[in-house]
Amino acid sequence: MVGKVAIVESLGEKAVLLPGLIAAALAANDRLKVRLTLLQEASAHASEPGRAAPSLENEMLASGLDDSAFVEIFAGARPLDAGHFIAPGAAALAAGMTGDLAAMLSPLEVASGAEGAALKTRVEAIVANLPSFPDDRVAHAEVLALASARRDAGDSLHLLVMDLHRAINRLASETAVEDVDGAGAAGLDNSARARVKAFMRGLNRTKNLAFGHPGLATTAGQIGARLSIQNDIGTTDAHVLVVRVEGLTATTTYTDVHRPRAKFFMSLFDGSGVEWSPLGEKRQRNLAEGEVFYLLTGVFHAHDAPELDRFLELLGSRIVFLIDWNKARKALQLFTGKRAAIDILTDAARRNEGHRAFLELGGAELVYEAIRNAASGRIAYGVPLDQALGDEECRGFLRHVLRVACEGLKDGRSTRLIRDEIQADLSQRLDTAESETLAIALRHLGLTRMLAGMIETAFLPESLASLDERRVLATRAKALEAKADRLTVEARGLSFRLREAGDLLALIDQIEAATDCFDEAAFLISLAEGDAANLISPPLASLASIATASVAQLTRAIEGALLVPRGKREDAAFALKCIDSVADAERAADAAERAAMGALLGPDLAGAEARVIVLGLEIARTLEEATDRVAHAAMSLRARLLQELSA
Repeated sequence: MVGKVAIVESLGEKAVLLPGLIAAALAANDRLKVRLTLLQEASAHASEPGRAAPSLENEMLASGLDDSAFVEIFAGARPLDAGHFIAPGAAALAAGMTGDLAAMLSPLEVASGAEGAALKTRVEAIVANLPSFPDDRVAHAEVLALASARRDAGDSLHLLVMDLHRAINRLASETAVEDVDGAGAAGLDNSARARVKAFMRGLNRTKNLAFGHPGLATTAGQIGARLSIQNDIGTTDAHVLVVRVEGLTATTTYTDVHRPRAKFFMSLFDGSGVEWSPLGEKRQRNLAEGEVFYLLTGVFHAHDAPELDRFLELLGSRIVFLIDWNKARKALQLFTGKRAAIDILTDAARRNEGHRAFLELGGAELVYEAIRNAASGRIAYGVPLDQALGDEECRGFLRHVLRVACEGLKDGRSTRLIRDEIQADLSQRLDTAESETLAIALRHLGLTRMLAGMIETAFLPESLASLDERRVLATRAKALEAKADRLTVEARGLSFRLREAGDLLALIDQIEAATDCFDEAAFLISLAEGDAANLISPPLASLASIATASVAQLTRAIEGALLVPRGKREDAAFALKCIDSVADAERAADAAERAAMGALLGPDLAGAEARVIVLGLEIARTLEEATDRVAHAAMSLRARLLQELSA
């Protein structure tokens, strides 16, 4: 590309004309985009007559296309047949396209060059085939052809306007007579220069977050009282931002081919006082994917110059977050939902971190590498990351990935170190998933311990003297068991996300089985009538006490196990000691069950009814089985602990 000074010198006297021609060309560009948008909306409205017609007043006023003949072009559109519709003012709208294209070509012809000649050839070809829409009769196919953004489908008015616009921006930059903090500018007075400086303060504050990606070139020009600032954003077609400042009002016109990105851009100004047009919420229903661009207009009215400058600075600072935004969204969506991916990108922009560093370091592959290195053997095959970690934890991890990538590249850290930090964070979050499972098991055990304690109390002398009290015990036990069942379901859901979760599943299942045993024991106690409760209590009191103690020891073991991932290995020793105590309790329960059986079948109860003896034996069996289940749970926890310690 020829240097700026060389171009100005080669143009000689013609260079004097360029600022005005460029300004006129940019205004024509705005008009052409609005013309296309009006036709697209008319086509959509004719295809769906009940569709609410959007207001394009801001867009029309901003572009100078405020002829009253165009007001009803889409609101009054009505279908003729499957392929055609009437749009009032369509013929007049089309008639202005030729002049606007000539205005856009004019500065490029003055500057000459191969690019200008090639564009002139394209302009002539497009003009020769422009529809005239006689009697305001329009074919849907004609609108589709004009607005096509697919280069593989041949040239179109839309593609030509985009290419002319880019060429004009390059020319404006190369022929600018001054540099205003990085913006190529021409014809600025002191007030306009101050506005450009404000915009560039914001742009320059965040432009390093592009991490080498091309784009963000800014040009500015002033015609009369109107200042125009343009930024090419990146290298994507139809992705341009123009700001016009008149007095204390800034009007931002933004075009994009991606509706989600356009909505994202609008969201970056929530609470700033910008009044956006509603077009970003509309989809061109009759146009094919990739053949539509969205034109947004935002108006900001400032109270004074400092407030206007603050807005322009904010606007300039947000542009970098649009570069490769759609690519980043698609990468994040491999691991989380679409809405969550957009929320993560929005959060990164508001923290002034963005997503370009994430893409620079590999994007989705950066996350896949962390999963391979940190989660191998810990996440079951085929389980998505958001299921393995849970939605919130997965979002937190991806936010952390974007943050570490950005901070790492800004600070000059090695890519290996950045990757290690990401992998370490994922590993810790997976430990958290395991810990959450144990924490739920601990809550479950709290209910089990409460139930066991209630049963132990029932065997104290005269503690449950009445049948009503014994029945209340059974009712409370059933309620506790129902709560425990819900925790079991939650814990299983967590453990299923993890690979090699057999020990955790066994722990959960055995705790549930023990709870069921205590619930059954409470039910059996409620069946004891008259003096039966007092007759069977002494033989069973010791067994009930041992069962409660075994649950207490398992509770302590899990409390210790929860601290092991944090590096507190002394807690592992404590947990293993408690597990050993559970095993001792299980052996003691075996002996206590035999002693209870001996007492129930011994001479002291020789005169008791058979049903009383049977009831006592069943309670003894159930309590002993509960201690067996608790012991099996403890052995599963032991296996998990030893696996953790050997890792």
